[in-house]
Amino acid sequence: GGPMPPGGGEPLWPIREDQKPQVVHNVAEFLEVLLFQTHLDRVVVLPDGVRLLGQQLGIPAVLRQACAASGEARRRRGATSEPAMRGFLTALGEKQQERFRARLWHYGTKGKEREIKKGGKKKTLKELVELLKSEEAAGAVPPTAPLYISELRWLEKVRHPLVHDEWVKTATSVDIYDFTPLARRMPLWERSEGGIFVGDRGTGSGMHVDQCLWSNIGRNWCGFKLFAIWPWEERLTIPNEVGKGRIFHLPLSPEEEAWLARAKVLALVRPGDVWVFSGGQPHTALVVGDGLNVSAYESFVPAHVDAMGLLVKSNMGKAHWESCWMDDDDLDELYEDVVDNLQRSLRSDDLDTRLRSRLRDCIQVMREKGDDYCKELWAQEDRGERRRQREMESSYSGESGDEHTPAKKTKTTSGQGEPTSC
Repeated sequence: GGPMPPGGGEPLWPIREDQKPQVVHNVAEFLEVLLFQTHLDRVVVLPDGVRLLGQQLGIPAVLRQACAASGEARRRRGATSEPAMRGFLTALGEKQQERFRARLWHYGTKGKEREIKKGGKKKTLKELVELLKSEEAAGAVPPTAPLYISELRWLEKVRHPLVHDEWVKTATSVDIYDFTPLARRMPLWERSEGGIFVGDRGTGSGMHVDQCLWSNIGRNWCGFKLFAIWPWEERLTIPNEVGKGRIFHLPLSPEEEAWLARAKVLALVRPGDVWVFSGGQPHTALVVGDGLNVSAYESFVPAHVDAMGLLVKSNMGKAHWESCWMDDDDLDELYEDVVDNLQRSLRSDDLDTRLRSRLRDCIQVMREKGDDYCKELWAQEDRGERRRQREMESSYSGESGDEHTPAKKTKTTSGQGEPTSC
């Protein structure tokens, strides 16, 4: 009883033939794109990828049950097209809401996303829902405004259900990271804090660029989502014109139609789709169709020199829109992780010749094109020294990027708060 395809005359963004995404139909071809190619100016979709890549049970049972209960309640009332998120939150219940943290957004104003938040402290989902109710009661949020949960993850670290020596906050039970052992050999793959996104029609992530110039892989379990990415050459002009956070709600204004006409790729993401794109380009997403949309993202850097060349341009003005920069210390820590990952992969005996040579090329790019700290890290490696800004509790921890806020590193020492929205 999944959501119906957008139909019955529901308008969608106009998509030209030359703006459609690249579609591949088998796992081997998709993994080649994912792990060994650059993703700039591309969106590559694997239809039915959720099943083909073994991700069907990626969403934890408590969330799947709340989705099902919310859909069932709407069907009983004969109200399948009304917003579903409030029913989802009710079905989840306060006890489960306390186990998660997330960000919560409402879309009561056309073209805008507004976050429900108060103070800088991390909030449980339960606290955010209470805040939403009080804002609704005060008239600050319309009671029918569509809602979106972004970066939903466990409040406290849990033992990963598949990899028992990994402690994570990501609430997904399985990731693309678990499908192929090569994922662990990539220069970077954010795992510990990947987030889940759940929303109604008319919600999604407004215009932004990721805080780091990496790639993202999205998984779409249910519902439909329109996704747009603008060309690399427009990486600064489009966000400056459109403005951070704009949502391309339907019906579109002539100005919005003109902006979408300049997009490099426009895609209608369908239930079961898996897709890969570069988070370093301006992008946005909009949920369409009846019922809930449920998706999640993992951020990574493939074994390709151009992808590494892009990563090391993070926080550089000509390459990266400044409103979305990562905190400099967090970026330094991310580079430390990349150096550690590359060295660990190259020490392994089971690395095939192609991957070994690709990783060596990536190191060369960091040495030649990286910022001063990148170069310093490799100089330390050459001297057999190792000084790190932080030694973390776990061997690896990072927050996954995503559509809304591909996020910051977790500083275990300073207890840093939420990533700044981007």
